[in-house]
Amino acid sequence: MNQPQDPRLKQSLKQSLKSILTIAAEKPRTVCVFDLDSTLFNVSPRTQQILNEFAELHKPELKKVEILHTDWGLKESLVRAGYKFDESPELHHSLRDFWVDRFFTNEYLHFDIPYRGAVPYVQRLFETGCEIHYLTGRDVARMGIGTMEVLKKWGFPIEAKNLHLKPHRSMDDHQFKVDWVVERFPLDKYPPDLAPVYFFENEPVNINLLGQVRPDIHIVQLDTTHSRQQEVNVPVLKVSNFYYEEDN
Repeated sequence: MNQPQDPRLKQSLKQSLKSILTIAAEKPRTVCVFDLDSTLFNVSPRTQQILNEFAELHKPELKKVEILHTDWGLKESLVRAGYKFDESPELHHSLRDFWVDRFFTNEYLHFDIPYRGAVPYVQRLFETGCEIHYLTGRDVARMGIGTMEVLKKWGFPIEAKNLHLKPHRSMDDHQFKVDWVVERFPLDKYPPDLAPVYFFENEPVNINLLGQVRPDIHIVQLDTTHSRQQEVNVPVLKVSNFYYEEDN
């Protein structure tokens, strides 16, 4: 069943972000669900730190490689720097293993930086009385402690009950997220006219799955980076960060 999008969200991106705040203030049962990696947080500094450590130990010239916030993982930045993976597969495999062993750990999460406007935007939503949730494909065992620490460090409004990680690393990220949203916010208890749900996410696979299963939910796509597996094929509001100027 397709539910109409609130007409106030068909404005400029600046006005649309502000409109969500207005709607949240008007409707006390409004819910906002935020992904973390590449949605609230720029994770390229985490990858940059890992690459720099690898370079220090194994290949100093890699310190010249810059990880951009639009890169997905390591490969794109290395190709841009002129490395050919078919000519040095050993380097690729050893660097990949080095990255995996560190990227998905509590310790390295502290290198992440919130996207522009993310902290004050979530804070303002929280102040309206909006119900805030953080939903991530990170798993509890490897990243639970660090995730809570980093959210607190940057000043996001957070309680343990509002942070949702995969119980086990083997679970599929996409299915975990969609199942959680669908089960947590059933349409009969969260009708769009009384309790609108907003889902902030960067990954098209997650966006498409949720948009197909629950078209009543408002999806805000963070146009930062993603896995390149799919392109978005459901209605979304697309933004590159959370910054907007207040009215003068």
